[in-house]
Formats: sequence, structure tokens, C-alpha cells
Amino acid sequence: MRRIRLALLLVSAATLAVVGVLAWRANQGFAAERAMRHQAVAERAFEEMERALGDFLAREEARPFEDYAFYLPVSGERSPLAHPSEPFVIGAFQVDPEGVVTTPLEPEDDATARQRGDWPPDDRARASAARVRSAVAGLWPSRPGALQETDAVARADAEALGRRAGGPDAEAVVEPSTPPGSQAPGTTRVVSGPGFDAREIDRDRSSLAKGEAQSAFDVLESLNRSTEERRERKQKVARAPYSALYGSSSQAAGSLASEAEGPLAPLPTVAPPELALSDRAVAPALRAAPGSPTPAPQRRPFTVTEDKARSVAEPKRASRELRVAIDPMVGVAHGEGELVLYRTVLVDRSGYRQGLVIDRAALGAWLDERVIDQTELGDVATLSFGGDRAGAAAGDCYVFAHRFAEPFDALQARLQLAPLPGAGSPGALYALVALLLALGAAGLYAVHRTVAVAVQYAERRSNFVAAVTHELKTPLTSIRMYAEMLRDGLVSGTDKRQEYYDTITDESERLSRLVDNVLEFSKLEGGRGELATTVGSVGPVLEEAAEKLAAHAKREGFSLEVRLAPELPVVRFDRDALLQVLFNLVDNAMKYARSSERRIVELEAIRHGDAVTVAVRDFGPGVSRSHLDRVFDPFYRGESELTRTTKGTGIGLALVKELAERMGAAVSGANADGGGFQVRLVFPIEGVA
Repeated sequence: MRRIRLALLLVSAATLAVVGVLAWRANQGFAAERAMRHQAVAERAFEEMERALGDFLAREEARPFEDYAFYLPVSGERSPLAHPSEPFVIGAFQVDPEGVVTTPLEPEDDATARQRGDWPPDDRARASAARVRSAVAGLWPSRPGALQETDAVARADAEALGRRAGGPDAEAVVEPSTPPGSQAPGTTRVVSGPGFDAREIDRDRSSLAKGEAQSAFDVLESLNRSTEERRERKQKVARAPYSALYGSSSQAAGSLASEAEGPLAPLPTVAPPELALSDRAVAPALRAAPGSPTPAPQRRPFTVTEDKARSVAEPKRASRELRVAIDPMVGVAHGEGELVLYRTVLVDRSGYRQGLVIDRAALGAWLDERVIDQTELGDVATLSFGGDRAGAAAGDCYVFAHRFAEPFDALQARLQLAPLPGAGSPGALYALVALLLALGAAGLYAVHRTVAVAVQYAERRSNFVAAVTHELKTPLTSIRMYAEMLRDGLVSGTDKRQEYYDTITDESERLSRLVDNVLEFSKLEGGRGELATTVGSVGPVLEEAAEKLAAHAKREGFSLEVRLAPELPVVRFDRDALLQVLFNLVDNAMKYARSSERRIVELEAIRHGDAVTVAVRDFGPGVSRSHLDRVFDPFYRGESELTRTTKGTGIGLALVKELAERMGAAVSGANADGGGFQVRLVFPIEGVA
């Protein structure tokens, strides 16, 4: 049995280890599923933000060149940029080739504005114009006759031109670079959250910085249409009125109207060598010899030449419209709270910069309201904007950082998602694991009990065979010895011979009872035993049993006492079965009370409610509590076969229980008050419902 227990313990340990590994992997799968679902939601939210920014950028890049003037050159109406369409736009600006900054928020000619009722500008327009001029001055510090750029503007231009440079004669192209440790534009990365491994997050950050694809999810992420469309922006060529470059006065507008007849003359499309803002002027600086480091693009200040000054002072053009080449918008951060979007415009031979100054906080609020607040994410998502300062989440929240695609790459957002309702929960997994462990434990316990019962039953059967052999050998030895003495005439005296005859008879009856018990138990165990029950009183049966056992009890030193209640009700029983039950109970009582001072066995039959109770009691030591519940088990003995001092086979009380239950009686055993052990058979009274 020890080996069986050890084997079961090993099986339990192996099963527990397998279930633990499966549960751990399943929990990881649940966590990964929840993480990917939250990441998909974050990607979708940022895609909507990119789409909104893309729509805004498309509208601004399609804006005509002349909209950046205070008055439209042809119609004379106020520019649409005088009242920004979006709440995050502070104002628009234009920097002409001489470095003069103008804005649609303030007029260039105060007299004309007074005459038309547009002077003075309101306080809001003045404040916005001041912020616009401050931002432009911070990016393009002007000096007489030149437009000099800051490092931020030069770097933004270099990256923008590097994305568009190339061609058959280009040996090398400068791509926009991402500093080590920072996030590439147009990408979303995981900052923290349950289900994301910190090492995987670090590898993702490194891969994003290097532009490497890590998984199929990253490939799908690269299909961001808004980001791709923004990266594929190209230079646009349009026509602008002549007055857009050479003035917007009513006289110029009138002369343009008078010259509106006739065909348009073709315009030269070759950029002048002194125009440092065109692609053709910058692209050669982006080339590098194979194997040599890529040099930074060299910028020359944009100066006003004498011919250009003369052409501005004395405008004489054969055509009524000018060719306008507009580069895509470029974004540059200014300070902590502003973002400047600008484009380079080539009008005939003149270079301009036009753009917008954007309040980054207001832009973030606009995106938050547009994407988060107006959807069901408002209850679980928190959006914040800033640099790369996205911190870790609190509790079970997921945090994602997104750097917007150019020209908004200076803007970074942090999205914190609380656990989404309906996402995979490990509760079902834990319940399943608990159920599996419970079933496994129950199964192993059942196997252990089955094996233990089988082993114990086999052991008891072996003990039973030994006990039966012993019980048969003892009376047979006595019978043979006395019979041989009588046969050989070794017994003198009539009384002695009579004693031997009685002993032989008693031992024979004992053998008969033993054989009857074994045969009856075998029948009952095989389901072949049938009882012929009758209705009557149990009193005469108790008296008959006491009479038959009196001589045997006397030789054992016991006396039998029968107590019957008067007028016992009739019950259903089988006479032979009841006699066999009483024989076994009396024999059992005498075996275990042999050392008692009061050597009496009581047989009692009384009425108790709607039943008649038949009881057999001895005055021995009783049965210990550890054995009390098992005394009716087949082959069970409270003593070891090697050390036992009492006779018996271990089937007497088991046979009593089987026969009593076949007759419809309930059997119980308990230690009696005052000492001794008592067995009760409760027969229901016949005819009482």
C-alpha cells in the first residue's frame, strides 16, 4: 500500500505541474488577448486622430496662395484666414522674400483698412497676431535683405526635401532620421499595461526607432492610410493672379481686370540660382559619394537681388497669372505650446513661406473631443498630449504613446485605457482550473480509496481464510482426540465418557454453525440468498435460541438471561435467519466478554413506538470508538491476525447485518450504559403504516 500511495503522489505532482503550466500559458494567452484588444482600440483611436489631422492638412495644403493676404487680390474681400475655421489655429502668416512677416489678422495698409471699416482689429485678433509674429520671429530671425533660418527650420526642411529628393541622377537620399531612443513619426508604442512584457516593450521601442518591423501586427499597423497619404504628399503647381505678388490695391486689381482678355503667355519654370528654398537648390547638397558620410544640407540666406528689387518696384508682366509651385507643409515645434506648419511657395521667381501657428493644447483638446468624448471610449480612455513623457499606468490600465506623422511629428499623445468591458477575463480560467483540480483530486482520492479498499478487502479475505482454517482445526482436533480415546477404550467411567460425548457434540455443532455462516454469507454476497419470512412474535424464537445455547454458554462460564415484554406485537421475520442471527450475537458476546467479571449475556425483546427491538448485550469491555463504525464490515477484526486472542472469522456480525436487512430490520451497535456492547435489531410492527 505504501508503494501505491507513493505512485499516486507522483501522479498527483505530475498532474498538478501539467495543470499549472497549462493554466499559466492560458493566463498568458488571456493577458495577451486583452492587451492586443486594448492595443487595437488604441491604434483605432490614433488612426481616427491621424485621419482628422489629415483632413485638416489636406484643406490647408489645397488653400490658394493668395488666401494669406489680408484682402483677397481679385475680389478685395477679407481673407478666409481672418477667422480660423478650427479652434486650435492661432493664426496664419506669410514671409515674403524680403523677410517681411504679414498675417491676415492685421492689415498691411492701415489707411485702406480704416477706409473699409476693418481698423482697428479687435483685441482677440491683436493677441493672435502677436503670438503669430512671435512664433515666426523665433523660427526665422530676420535681418535686412535676408531670410535666415534657425536650426529647427533647417532640419525640418532637410527632412522634408530628403523625403522628396531622388531620381535617376541621385546617388544618395537623406531620409528623415529618428534619434536613438525616440519614437518614429506615425507610430504607436506600448508604454505599460498588464500582458505586456517590459523586455518586449523595450525591443519594440528600439525597433520603432530603427524602423524595423517586428510582427504581423506591425505590418498591419503600417497600412495606416492617413499616415501613408501624408507621407506621399507632393509639390503642387497652380496659377495665381498677378496682383497676388505685386500688390492687392484696387488699382492693381483694376489693371488686372482690364488685361483679362487674350491668351495667357507661358511662364518660365526654371528656378533662379539665388532661390535657396527650392528643391533644386537643396537636393545637390543631399547627395554624397558612396561610402562617405551624408553631409548636412547647406543653406544659403535668401537675399533680394538688384534685379528682383527692380522687378518689384516696376512690375511689368505680359501674363495676367503667375505660376505657383507649392511644397507640402512642414511642421516645427516652437516653445512648449505652439506648433508652426509652413509651406515653401515659389511664385514665378519669388520664394515665400506661408503657414499657420497652432496651439498644441487646443489641438489636443480638439482631438480629444472629436475622437474620445464623442465615442464610447469617453468612460475608459484618458488622452493627454506633450512630449515623450508618457508614464506608466496605474493599476490594470494600459498606456500607449503615439507620435503623429509629419508634419505633426512634434506632437505626441498618451492614451490610457482602463480595462474594457467584455474583454477576456481570467475568472473563467481560474474557475476551470479550480474545477479541474477538484475533479483531479476527487479522482485520485477515489482511486486511492478503491485501491485501499481492494487491498484491505484482499487482506481481510486472507485473514478470513486463516481464521476459518484456525476455527475448523481447533474443533476438529478436539473431536478427533476424544473420538480416538473412546475408540481405544482409554476412557474409564461412564461420567467421563459422557463428558467426551458432549464435547464432541458441542464441537460438531460449532463446526456446523461455522460452515452455515460461511455458506450463508457466500449466498448473501452472491445475491442468491432467499428468506421465507412469516408474521409472528419474536419472543418464542429468543427462548428457543437461549435453550439451544444454554449448555454451550454454561461450558464457557456464561449464563443467558431472556427478558420479553408482555404481549409483543407481531413482526415479519424468518425463523431460521433470526435463530442464526441470535446464535452469532450470543457467540460474539461470549468471545469478547470472556475476561469480564459479570459473565452474563442478555437477550431482550421490547416494544418501542411502532417497532419491536431485539437486543443482545454483554458486560465486557465494549468496542473502541475507532472500531465501532466498522464492526459490521465483512472480514473486519479489530485485532491483528498475528496477535489476536479471540476466536472468530470476522463474518459473524457482517452476516447478522445482511440477514437483518433482508428481513427488513435495522441493525445498530453501541456501547451500553454501565459497560458492555449491545446490538439492536429494530423490526417494524406489521400492519402499522
